[in-house]
Amino acid sequence: MGLKQYLKNIWEAVYTIALGMKITARYGIDPSEEITQQYPEEKRQPAERFRGFLHNDVPRCIACTMCAKTCPVDCIEIEFVTGEDKKRKLTRFDINIGRCMYCGLCVEVCPTKCLTHTDGYEKASLSRGELILHFVEPASAEEEEAQEKEAEPEPAPAGAAPAENPSGKEPEGTGGEN
Repeated sequence: MGLKQYLKNIWEAVYTIALGMKITARYGIDPSEEITQQYPEEKRQPAERFRGFLHNDVPRCIACTMCAKTCPVDCIEIEFVTGEDKKRKLTRFDINIGRCMYCGLCVEVCPTKCLTHTDGYEKASLSRGELILHFVEPASAEEEEAQEKEAEPEPAPAGAAPAENPSGKEPEGTGGEN
C-alpha cells in the first residue's frame, strides 16, 4: 500500500465521519423532527398488514383443525366434541404465543376466516403459562354434570324386562355356579 492509497483512505474516513455528523447535527439542532418515541407513553401504531397476536372468533370457528395441522411449531391446540347433529363444538382452543412465530400460515388456511392477526405486540410476562391464550372458557362443573347425564343411558322402568346380554355369557359373580 502506497502513500497515495494511505492518504485516500484517511480522506474517505474523514469524509464519511463528517457526513454522519452532519445528519446527526441536523436532527439534534431541529427539535421539530423528532425521531425517538417515548415508548410506554406513546405506543407505535403498527402497519396495516402487521402480524401481531392471533385471535379466534369462536362462534364462527367450525373446529376443522386446519390451523393446528398447518402450524409449523404446533402452537395451536384444539379439542372438540361432535354433537348429535354431526357438528363439531370447540371445547378447547389455545394458542401458545410464546411458541408462535407469527408466520400467518394458520390464518391463510382458515376456511371461515375466524382466525386473524391483531395489531397487539405487547405481552411481557414472568411465566410461560401467561403466554397461552385461551379462547374457549372451560365448562363449569354444573355444565359438565349435565353433559354426563345426557351421555348416560336412562335406567329401565321397574316393570320392564331386563336387557339381554348380547355376548350370551353369564356375567361373573351372579351365582350361576353352585
